[in-house]
Amino acid sequence: MLTGDSSSSLISSIPIAATASIAVSMTSAPSSGQAAPACLSGSANSAHSPQNLAPISQAIPLGVKHPILNLTLSTCSSPERHFVPSSDEEHSISSTLSTCSSCSSNDSLSPPLPIIGSGLKLTKRIIQPRNSILKKLPASILADTLQYVDQYDLLNLSLTCSTLNHLAVNRLYKRVTVILNGEFPRRYKDNAHQYISENGLKYMDSSIILNLESLIKFLTSLHTNPELIQKIKFFVFDKCYKVDQVDINLIQSKIIEFFGSNSTEINFLHITFIDFITGIIKLTDFLKNSNVRNKIFKLFVTKTEDLYEPNIPQSLINLFLMLNEVELMEKDFVFDLSKQPYDVFNSLFTLTCSTNNQVGLEILKKIKLYQKDMKLKLKGLTIFHCHKENFSDENDLFNDYSSNNMRSGEDGDHFNQYMNQISKKLDFFSIHEKIDIMNLTHLYLKVDCNEHRHNHCNCFESFFKNFTEFSVQNGGLPNLINFEVESFPNLDWLRPHQILENILTPLGGFIKTLTSLSRLTIDFSTPGFKMFDNNMGMSTWLLNKLNERLMEAFFLCFFTSSNKSNMVTNLKTLQLPDFLTSFIYYKPDFYESLLHTCPCWGCQLVLEQLCHSFYPINSESINDNTDDEEEENATLDLESTYYMLIGYILGKLQADREVCIPIKEKTFNYGKYPIYKGQPHTLHNGFHKGEDADDDEEECTKCSCSIKQDPMGKSRMNIDNLVTTYIVHQLDPIIQYLSNIFLNLDNLMIHGIYYEYDTKLDRLAPIYDDYEYPADFLAEKQDEIDRGIKPSGPFGYFRN
Repeated sequence: MLTGDSSSSLISSIPIAATASIAVSMTSAPSSGQAAPACLSGSANSAHSPQNLAPISQAIPLGVKHPILNLTLSTCSSPERHFVPSSDEEHSISSTLSTCSSCSSNDSLSPPLPIIGSGLKLTKRIIQPRNSILKKLPASILADTLQYVDQYDLLNLSLTCSTLNHLAVNRLYKRVTVILNGEFPRRYKDNAHQYISENGLKYMDSSIILNLESLIKFLTSLHTNPELIQKIKFFVFDKCYKVDQVDINLIQSKIIEFFGSNSTEINFLHITFIDFITGIIKLTDFLKNSNVRNKIFKLFVTKTEDLYEPNIPQSLINLFLMLNEVELMEKDFVFDLSKQPYDVFNSLFTLTCSTNNQVGLEILKKIKLYQKDMKLKLKGLTIFHCHKENFSDENDLFNDYSSNNMRSGEDGDHFNQYMNQISKKLDFFSIHEKIDIMNLTHLYLKVDCNEHRHNHCNCFESFFKNFTEFSVQNGGLPNLINFEVESFPNLDWLRPHQILENILTPLGGFIKTLTSLSRLTIDFSTPGFKMFDNNMGMSTWLLNKLNERLMEAFFLCFFTSSNKSNMVTNLKTLQLPDFLTSFIYYKPDFYESLLHTCPCWGCQLVLEQLCHSFYPINSESINDNTDDEEEENATLDLESTYYMLIGYILGKLQADREVCIPIKEKTFNYGKYPIYKGQPHTLHNGFHKGEDADDDEEECTKCSCSIKQDPMGKSRMNIDNLVTTYIVHQLDPIIQYLSNIFLNLDNLMIHGIYYEYDTKLDRLAPIYDDYEYPADFLAEKQDEIDRGIKPSGPFGYFRN
């Protein structure tokens, strides 16, 4: 995500994933004055009090249709009316806040912000002395003091006097983050109040909204207070999943439309849309509003004219280009940096290059520098480029959105001719000729070569070998602290010798030359269902050794470099999203595999529950989830069933999980932030649900997944959570292995499991997932556990 301030947010970029993560950033601007209040008490006086500013989760008008979302809200049954002091009277109000039953949920995640005025008791009226210290202190000192006040206490302060009301409300509204399906680090045990008090404003630097009810109240506040929206400088709506009761995609659309129509002071807007194409359309429409465009410092462009229409943002420093190749194929088209409008490139801090068919390097080739030796001095560079010779509508990210009608007839022939003529190979010099690589601090490369699988192309290998030579010649790129490399998903994954020769060796050769690297992400996007494969008829011992050698060929290479002390000691954050499907290639008999290394009774009971609940897997589920099984092989044996079920969870961990990173640069203390874990009940939805609603209802009553009792899937006894704990146990030897290589790791993400260094345990420990099984789950084996009896095995071993 982008960072919060224009001076510190210049080095981030936004990779496009399965769901659209759309962000817009804007320069800061002074507030346009104090906003009008929402009418909470229903009295005429409150409606005309200019300083009655309701903090974010204030009560909404009751029993009326929501003006932004067109939803009818329920009425409040509480006889107690909400109270807000008027601006011309200053009061002492009791510090205890409570909420009425109709204005807050009893859910442990609600309310994310205390509701202003509910249950507040007026103790007595106090006229603030003229010599009050609040009137003597400069506003800047008071504002700095409020930086150390949590979200709940800010609400209390906002109700004490007009001076603190103004400062506290500004602080509350400055940054707002919506996290509808977020879960906290384990140590908070779903205690929303404790989490927000300790982390909301302190680490996330934002007020937080955690449920739909509070979001609607917040949106109502904005509608009933026309000037209140101007106090919001940063607004984030993080990743969430669909729900049956409410169209979340519609709400997201209405929000961005509302900000686009009304906001003049917004600095940053980020919405992770459930529907990708909707997000692209809404974002481009949002950027056409002149009231917000004048303050933009990050621009998302799908057509070149979007850069300068209605005008070029005066403070543009972050540019995201996602262009249609149709524009690039014009014969004389170039981004001439010596002329308007493209001279703005010279002042950019970050640049992202992508096209509909992922040939982002073609954009760099179209750049004409002001002078040959005046390369772009960027802090952050992101490239999306995949070498493939054949293109179709399926390759186009925006098949339903972009101008693909030009591909028919003469225009289509012209397009195909252009795509066939250009060199689509990965080319280091396309970057080197236009970008000052030595100046980069952040480099994100989503690059791949599909042709080396069948046509023996070595452009990926050459690409990183050239990067390596350049790094060696230039002192290991001392400014580069963050490097991320990702492949494009491909169902035809590489064989082990191809991975080693074409991917791991050249990539590892480049990484180990980097002298200042502190954050590294490697994602080969290997599909989770690779786990469904059967073994190769070789001995278990040999297959496990081959897996070990594949890992060692990459990770142990960092010990052989001349600057090993830098690489192995500087690295603080390591992310390997698809580790178990990219490095554990060979799959022996399940019981002796690297997915069955833990000899504890909890892991044994997980396998027994998988067998009881899902074995045998019916043919419909197999065909739905693998798409390539023959009818005669529709019924899997038990060990293959384990591979499939655990592989299914691995796919979810790999693809769905996302930490809710705040809008600030130093965002790698994962233990301070919530996480989105994806749609609940993955195994149930994949293998128990019937074909229609009646079947679903019947399955919910027959299976043991407790869908009705635990609809959000948060119970520790939920089978998805138990399998995740099972995976954590199997990862133990690999976590220890990586910790021995990278001596000072603070954060590790391996296949969607996030770890942080625990000083008490003196090791990396899971942040969001349980390491211990629930006591109730272990109860039936408690006698064996007490007597020290372990399951009989066999078990797999790593580096034994």
